[in-house]
Amino acid sequence: NVFDMNTKQLLKKRIIKGIQAGTFNVVSGRTQAFKTTITAQVCANIAYSSGGNIVHYDTEGRLVGQRIKTLSKLPLDWFEGEQPRYVIKGGSIGFDTLQSDIAEIYENKMRNQELLLKDTCEVDGANRSIKLMPPTVVLIDSLQNVTEKEYNLDDDSMAELRSKTQGARSAYTIRGFITDILPMCKEANIIVLCIAHKTTNMSLQAYGGPKKQFQYGANDERISGGSAVEFNAALVMNYTGISRDDSRFHMDTDGFEGNTVLFEPTKCSTNESGNEKSGLGFEIIVDKRHEGVDNIRTLIRLLVNKGRLKGNKAGYRVINSEGEVVGEKFTWKTVHEDFAKDHTTLVLFYKVAKEELEKYISRAPDKISGSIKPFDIDTMIEEAC
Repeated sequence: NVFDMNTKQLLKKRIIKGIQAGTFNVVSGRTQAFKTTITAQVCANIAYSSGGNIVHYDTEGRLVGQRIKTLSKLPLDWFEGEQPRYVIKGGSIGFDTLQSDIAEIYENKMRNQELLLKDTCEVDGANRSIKLMPPTVVLIDSLQNVTEKEYNLDDDSMAELRSKTQGARSAYTIRGFITDILPMCKEANIIVLCIAHKTTNMSLQAYGGPKKQFQYGANDERISGGSAVEFNAALVMNYTGISRDDSRFHMDTDGFEGNTVLFEPTKCSTNESGNEKSGLGFEIIVDKRHEGVDNIRTLIRLLVNKGRLKGNKAGYRVINSEGEVVGEKFTWKTVHEDFAKDHTTLVLFYKVAKEELEKYISRAPDKISGSIKPFDIDTMIEEAC
């Protein structure tokens, strides 16, 4: 809600969507949940649309440069030259290296803040202009491997299993790293997306099993990195690979080779949090060979589940807000070709998709602000009498 601070009147509503500027965010999930695929595209969307840049830490040593170019769809010149806008760093990386690099980014941006600060053409709740630096997106893939690099590999104790003391030291290192970078991220608009694998929480309790680690996760799940990762994150996105027969796609039947991933916003500082059971999760369609995230087919799956498409894979029609069937037919297998030929139906499809996506945004009622009424039992008794 945007108010006139003199008259206190509501001027307009500004939709807050996506990832906040200058925040630490976590992508969690088990193996084969396409975490890197999806997150790399998120980073590319943020940086390209806002004139920013990307620093990608490949701590797992599995990154293929050409694959990132394909997934991100960024221009080739983003990866070339002495100072490319998409930088890939690999090898042994510890928290000291990460913190030093982020501090260097912060110092460089702050030295040039007069040049970098841009008017976003948006206003805050008090109707003041919002000015931001272009985002520097830092992708850490993954936190688990950074933790392991923090230990001295020449130490004889490394030949044995890690002790509780080592685990505690690791958690402290992560907590200190996050605490130190958060102020720099906020001031210089450095957006961190950190992939933290989801693992099984083992318990030594004879009865009852392990305690639940976070609100929207299973009892036996924990996020790599400990509580500091979850507590300090502005957003925790959970991805789960779905193994149902109807969640796998093939060239001859579907027109592409792909899989389905369940997305759940298990923590969000600006909007509602939840999982599939709470109604806030939806399925993402991944094209393994070409597209990465297939946005069109992802929206088809969403609109089918919301009752906004009529028909089946052999032919869909859009249902508008009045319940009327509009536009021409399009099929699951040839949807990209169909929409390329029929822009009218594509626009109708996008409008309906926008209506459904906006339902995921947390509402901001106009008259809540300023309506405080302290909960005082004596006062309420007197008023009731």
